[in-house]
Amino acid sequence: MKTLRLLALAMLAGASPAFGQWKAGASQIVITPTEPMYLSGFANRVVIAEGTGMDLRAKTLAIEDAKGTRLVMVTMDLVEVPKQIRDAVAANMKTQFHLPNEALLLNCSHTHCGPELRFSEAEFAELNDSLRKERCLRYNASLIAKITQIIGEALGRLEPVTLSYSHARCGFAMNRRLKNDKPTGEPYLNSPNSDGPVDHDVPVLSVERADKSLIAIVFGYACHNTTLSIKLWHADYAGHAQKFIEEAHPNTIALFMMGCGGDQNGYPRFAERFSALHGQSLATAVEAALGTKVRPVNGALRMAYDTTRLDYQPAPGREELEKRLAIPKGSDPGYSIFMRDWDRRRLLAMEQGTLRDHYDYPVQVVRFGDDITFVALSGETCVDYSLRLKRELAGPASVWIAGYCNDVLAYIPSKRVLNEGGYEAKTSIIYWSNPLHPSWLAESLEERIIGKTHELLK
Repeated sequence: MKTLRLLALAMLAGASPAFGQWKAGASQIVITPTEPMYLSGFANRVVIAEGTGMDLRAKTLAIEDAKGTRLVMVTMDLVEVPKQIRDAVAANMKTQFHLPNEALLLNCSHTHCGPELRFSEAEFAELNDSLRKERCLRYNASLIAKITQIIGEALGRLEPVTLSYSHARCGFAMNRRLKNDKPTGEPYLNSPNSDGPVDHDVPVLSVERADKSLIAIVFGYACHNTTLSIKLWHADYAGHAQKFIEEAHPNTIALFMMGCGGDQNGYPRFAERFSALHGQSLATAVEAALGTKVRPVNGALRMAYDTTRLDYQPAPGREELEKRLAIPKGSDPGYSIFMRDWDRRRLLAMEQGTLRDHYDYPVQVVRFGDDITFVALSGETCVDYSLRLKRELAGPASVWIAGYCNDVLAYIPSKRVLNEGGYEAKTSIIYWSNPLHPSWLAESLEERIIGKTHELLK
């Protein structure tokens, strides 16, 4: 009987969050542009923002385990995470805070009401507007400095905490790939598909002081931030959700972690009231998660970061590109101005010897003891990745899959989506200039990404 009692006490002790084995600190800063800049996110909306509907923010949560291992999670109300931003912040973090590359995790909310982010001379050459270039460069430098600043602030605020995990569900995301029954047009339309795959999970990481007050709440959801298409800076539904959570928990910083929502939209959409409604729904799901069975997080941080090779399907050669570019503008309805521009950029890169033959795709994994397995995937990752990895990694630890991390290089379709075709599979890649892709991604991409994830988790 005594042995059973001791065993029961030991089990209870293991189930309780051990206060003080973790330290954490958080910070945030406004990253709304302070001078006129173009909006990003919709190819057909080439306009300068006319004001601010909701400030854009960058937020940081720094976590330290009992051995002194540190992780810095940064979330941003931006349409993308350019590789150049992560590289610069990682370099600053190494020199200023002596933290390795794998200790930095960047995620963007993918709001379509944020500023354009341009870096390469090829991108600026298209503009023929030196003032626009100068503003982009100033914003890039300011963004890097601000992210570095709040990382330092969060690290400087480290204090003993407990970490807890819980999750709930939220239902406004819907698959947006609807099969086209007509013989013309894209094989899959960007339209609501109530029968398509979704991931309605809302994972929540809560960070508490000894007095049970919250320092931070990190929460995720897999859905495009495209409820709004307005000419204002705005953080969309994710911004509303963070605002509602912070209002309900004063002095707490809420960080939204975008999931694998590449083929998911929030419905209904295109109205401010829907953006606020979806934000309230998501905030309510977070409250539900906090009020249900909460799993204590104990143990140590283990992190890994590496790249895997993504290949491309065969690209057209120089002669074929020159032949297509010789077609008079407007004479071929099937040859859009966007396809023409892609051909022009590919030919130029080919002549300069800069056209890539593969892409080094980042994958990052973090284990919080034996309680949370966190996978950070790059690009506009489609939902199949989240659903598959949750199946394959199912076990004692809770599994959290995020997309839009570290390097938003393009849409990342699963093999299924790639074979089906449509915007996420192929069409979207023609719009990317940072980086410039020579062709569609090869079918091997899904197994490469999943394989690298399993490799790192070993």
